[in-house]
Amino acid sequence: MKISRFILIAVMLCSAAAAYGFNVDGFISTSYEISKDKGEDTERLWENYLSIDNAKLYDPYFGFSFYGRFAKDSEEESDSQSDIYSAYLDYTSFQNAVEVKAGRFSYIGNRFLTLDGAIATVRTDYKFGVTAFGGKPQYFDADGRHINEKFRKTGDKLYGGRIFLNGVKDTTGYVSYSKEYDSEMTYQEFAGLGLGRVFSLGGKDGIGVDANGEYDMEESNFYRGSVRVFLNKGALRVTGEATRYNVNDGSNYQDILIISNFSTGKEEKLALTVQYAVTENVSPYVSVVNTKIEQSSGDVVDGQIYKLGADFDWFKTKGVTANVEGYYYDSVTSNAKGASLALDWNLTRDFKFGFESEYLRLENYATEDNIYSVYADAEYEIWKDLKLSVYAEKNQKTRYLPENRYGVKAAYSF
Repeated sequence: MKISRFILIAVMLCSAAAAYGFNVDGFISTSYEISKDKGEDTERLWENYLSIDNAKLYDPYFGFSFYGRFAKDSEEESDSQSDIYSAYLDYTSFQNAVEVKAGRFSYIGNRFLTLDGAIATVRTDYKFGVTAFGGKPQYFDADGRHINEKFRKTGDKLYGGRIFLNGVKDTTGYVSYSKEYDSEMTYQEFAGLGLGRVFSLGGKDGIGVDANGEYDMEESNFYRGSVRVFLNKGALRVTGEATRYNVNDGSNYQDILIISNFSTGKEEKLALTVQYAVTENVSPYVSVVNTKIEQSSGDVVDGQIYKLGADFDWFKTKGVTANVEGYYYDSVTSNAKGASLALDWNLTRDFKFGFESEYLRLENYATEDNIYSVYADAEYEIWKDLKLSVYAEKNQKTRYLPENRYGVKAAYSF
């Protein structure tokens, strides 16, 4: 009953908006998934999502955005779950000189953190802009597919701002400050700095460097930071990156290693990737990564990752894009060898097929194990903007999802 009510309200809102001439973009979807782990009971999950992307209440200045989820687990005795990830009114002036949001929105420094409050940005004619925000913070795991959901307790208030460069050719930069606290303690107090520059080599070619970091003033230590250098020259792409994290709040999911999920959050990484387009359709690459990860025991594990792969793009002629990759991980505690394949194939204008597979051999001081995953999905556009898809997966914990799952999903874009 609640699911039907959710869909009915969504349709009524969209219909009313269209009837009054509002410019509304977004989607509504419903899905049903069955999953099962070995030795566990079968689980059934019904999920519904509604997204409204900046519906113009008074074009072009005032808009409304919304993203929410309604779910019901048929195996749970508890009530259904509703989450509103964002719901805010926004004002945008001519040429985006002034932007204001009020309501619930994603915090600019953490995609899993929302703020119930307001944020305002002013861009001046003097090569800089200012952003200020404040509100009550709250964590949301918007996709629900991460094993490491160690979202810490949040404070009652979070406020801050940043001053940034605006309209400076080929250059970005900012300084920032934020503080999260309640009546008893300060949870986090950060000072941040970022700077980037691109040097043109003619046409689309260039060399760039950017760096950013945050210092935890409450703990008096370096929270996280990154330095990246890249070169684009003809068919050649080279990227070097050094990153350091001291994060354990569920916000960092850009890790290359699954083992990162079991760290304390303290990590260091050096990475170099070289890619060269040998033809218009084929771009092989090689990547080398050195990592230092602090585990919960306090031990620091030093590991290396070596990757060799290729991207394939025949989308314009055959509707196909693909990636093939092989990799090797070596550390004191464990080794891993693996290979993966990903394929997206638009067979017709209305029908699309996707396939992903990964094979991994794990070796440590005690055991050796072979694990794999296979995932496939098919999507068909039944009518204009209405798509129906089915999917199935079998995996052995390579992606920290149920071992067997399959489902069906319908989505309507408006």
